[in-house]
Amino acid sequence: MSFQQFLSRAASRIGWCATALGLVLIAAVPAQPAAADTTPAPPLALVSIVKATKTVNDYQPVYAECRDGDWAVSGGAEAVAPNAVYHEVGLVGSFPAVLRGEKQAWGWAANARNFGGKPTTVTVWAVCASLPRGYEVVQAPLVQVPSDQAVTVSCPAGKTALGGGAEIQGTESSLTKSYPSGFTASGPTAWTVAGRVMSNRTVGVAGAVTCADPIADHEWTTYKVSKNTPSGGFLTCLNGRRVTSGGAAANSQEPVLIASRPGLMSEGADRDGWWIQAGSLWEPIDVDLYVMCRSR
Repeated sequence: MSFQQFLSRAASRIGWCATALGLVLIAAVPAQPAAADTTPAPPLALVSIVKATKTVNDYQPVYAECRDGDWAVSGGAEAVAPNAVYHEVGLVGSFPAVLRGEKQAWGWAANARNFGGKPTTVTVWAVCASLPRGYEVVQAPLVQVPSDQAVTVSCPAGKTALGGGAEIQGTESSLTKSYPSGFTASGPTAWTVAGRVMSNRTVGVAGAVTCADPIADHEWTTYKVSKNTPSGGFLTCLNGRRVTSGGAAANSQEPVLIASRPGLMSEGADRDGWWIQAGSLWEPIDVDLYVMCRSR
């Protein structure tokens, strides 16, 4: 008797026994996946903003670390050097700090360069919170693109972008754009970044975006400004709201982002908001400003 015949006879006997005993045989079916949670995500909890300042050489990273148990949802940075004109000093990177193979940012990182050949003081801000629902950091692989060509990193379907950034790689590189994009009724779904090098050759861009389930408590505001170097400004939160994130896009022939970071009442501002500065040899320079605020 073949093995297949044995299985067939065994199945027949089991069926006969079940019938004789009045039992009902039910075929096993695969477990169905749980339905997606469509309720609005709760507001961010235990939000804190930490910062770190360090005077460093070109391209050396500076990190702001969230406290234990919290994760970075966004962040920003500023580069300052004494006696430097605004096109000499610029950010090279401002991005979530993620361990290799992980999808959660333990803080924020930034670096800068100074064409004056002197060290630069880099200050980094990390906006931290308890783990939001659906939180993850999406990191795009390094790509080589023409100078100042935009690169967009998207969140998984159904999630919204809370923050993001990039590191620009190449000789004499600069970060020129880092801002939310792909806006829907629930908020942005992606983060767009760009950079350049002085020779206007191709440039390496490593972008990232922090994502989570949509949070109804968040509200984005945008503004445009055009003026001579330095260009930008302070885009404030309204009605006592608190800053959570922001971004900027500098548009000219040779722009650099000098600052894109939180502005806080606790640091002397009239209200919370997002502070942006950009510079260029070419004037005027157009800058798009973005800020995200929450009710508490």
